[in-house]
Amino acid sequence: MHARRLAALLFIPVPAVLASQQPRPAAGGLDLAAARRAVVTIHALGANGSPIASGTGFFVTEGYVLTAAHVLVGAAGCSVELSDGQKLRCSVAASDTAKDVVMLMVPGTPPATLRWGSSEAARDGDDVTVISNPLGELPGTISKGIVSASRVVDGTKLLQISAAISHGSSGAPVLNARGQVIGIVRSTIERGQALNFATATDAVRNLNNDPTAMAEAQSFLATKAADVAGGNAPRGGSRPGTAVSATFPQISLGQTINATLTGDDSLYSDTTYYRIYQFTAPAGRPVTIDLASDDFDPMLIIRGDDLPSSIINDDGGPGCASRVSQTFPGRGPYRILVNTTSTPHRQTGHFTLSLTDGSQTVQPRDTRDCQAPGGAEGPAIAAIHVGETVNGSLSSADSLYADTTYYKIYEFTAPVGRPVTIDLASDDFDPMLIIRGDDLPSSIINDDGGPGCASRVSQAFPGRGPYRILVNTTSTPHRQTGHFTLSLTDGSKPVQPRDTRDCQAPGSTAEGAGGGGGAARSIAVGQTQQGSLTRSDVLLTSDSTYAQAWTMQAQAGQTVTIDLESDDFDAYLFLRGPGISGGRDFQDDDSGGNCNARLTATFPQTGEFEIVVNTAGKYATGQFSLSVTTGSKTKSVAHCSRSQ
Repeated sequence: MHARRLAALLFIPVPAVLASQQPRPAAGGLDLAAARRAVVTIHALGANGSPIASGTGFFVTEGYVLTAAHVLVGAAGCSVELSDGQKLRCSVAASDTAKDVVMLMVPGTPPATLRWGSSEAARDGDDVTVISNPLGELPGTISKGIVSASRVVDGTKLLQISAAISHGSSGAPVLNARGQVIGIVRSTIERGQALNFATATDAVRNLNNDPTAMAEAQSFLATKAADVAGGNAPRGGSRPGTAVSATFPQISLGQTINATLTGDDSLYSDTTYYRIYQFTAPAGRPVTIDLASDDFDPMLIIRGDDLPSSIINDDGGPGCASRVSQTFPGRGPYRILVNTTSTPHRQTGHFTLSLTDGSQTVQPRDTRDCQAPGGAEGPAIAAIHVGETVNGSLSSADSLYADTTYYKIYEFTAPVGRPVTIDLASDDFDPMLIIRGDDLPSSIINDDGGPGCASRVSQAFPGRGPYRILVNTTSTPHRQTGHFTLSLTDGSKPVQPRDTRDCQAPGSTAEGAGGGGGAARSIAVGQTQQGSLTRSDVLLTSDSTYAQAWTMQAQAGQTVTIDLESDDFDAYLFLRGPGISGGRDFQDDDSGGNCNARLTATFPQTGEFEIVVNTAGKYATGQFSLSVTTGSKTKSVAHCSRSQ
């Protein structure tokens, strides 16, 4: 696929006549005026703080803006320009360059936010709308089209769309008929017509809860700036006048540098200082890079044009030192970022950086932020065995992770060739389960894969380990604590599909439909239950709607129709449980007529399922009727037009 990423060129203020136009909201669908306020212009800033390029982005929740990662290629910083012309500084919170998505942190209250939709539910032929800033000159531009196809390129799902996009549209939201975000504009094929592509959102919309994405963010702007300063053109195309002149200190094979990281060094977006060195690698031979300090906790980041992503190491050397040891694919040059962990902020002090020939042992990364001598010691690691259940407590005395979440570490040995199931549950916090091991290509991360709000990982491991379990929490609210249950059992169990909603434990106020909101509720086939959705139910912060879960037992192959009716809100329901992977077949909005929801489903497995009562409108509450009947019923095709 000869696709060229969209590089925004420049920004020119929008003519007043366009800025003054106020489109009328479509009934029951996309509110263009509100959506335009949620869409922003992203300015990529050079080392001197001046704009070097621009693109499009959008608010999805307070404090966070999404855009395409390539918009910021070559940038040393960024700013966000709101629809009213106000400019705010931003920093990178999380990034996934493989999927070409970056999440930015922006201060203050956004003028509006967009709601997430399900990209998995998008079908070929569905109508879509793109709101962007073409050429950096026309913010708020609307283009319409359809989903032409869904494709998977290099492991990333893309939506091919016919909506017109131009340079400057990169990072723009692709909205479905309900005004929900299902894609992020990323590329076009210019030798055809309307051959445009967007990253599907289901896999990236919870990026700020992904430790791998947060780790990549630590080197995003710094290394991209280093790429341009080193003479490498951005992949989005050359931009005259944007070159940054810089010369990096060289380090040679066999050399050791003793230096100091100070407050005069470059300050990274996560409030850490860094310094850049450059080296040439020997052909076909391994080298070892060591970074040690008695004054701060070192973080080592390696970048190169032929590396698929940053190499990041913390505590891989002796003690708290960082170490990278490997054979590089070419001679480079490669850039070394001498950096620190993000807590405590703005660490400084003396360090030793060495580059030696040959390979040396790298300690397995267990995600611990080991502090330099004089700081807190790393967390203790407790053992857990197959068949064992541990009842523990996460407290403020435990280790604090970089995203202000506490964690505890356990270690286990896996049986050879047999699956095991790891369950983490809590009534006090929203649990996050992280598994690490030397023979795992990356961390295994699960949120809400178990019953209710519990996390679950169930699989066969490639070896005996040992493997490390991090008992962790979601990043919002900050610093959650409380009791938990961790169990390790033999055999496999169903893992609920991740629907990107952060379900929180009862008594909390963040998102997830599997817990909170009062006592457990159940319904059986043939029953009709009356209920009420209130502000005490779980609030899904991804779209600002309340949700309430009802459980039911079902048999494999059984077909039922679920009806959700309400005179008080626009009903929306979805079903989750064993064998359900999400998508349009297991959710519904208006098929019951008069803005009521009707879902006919055939259960893929026998087990317990959850019917989630939800709404299409933000913060909607009220009385409802929920019924489950045997067999299928006719669906309404009438468009919901009831006012709310």
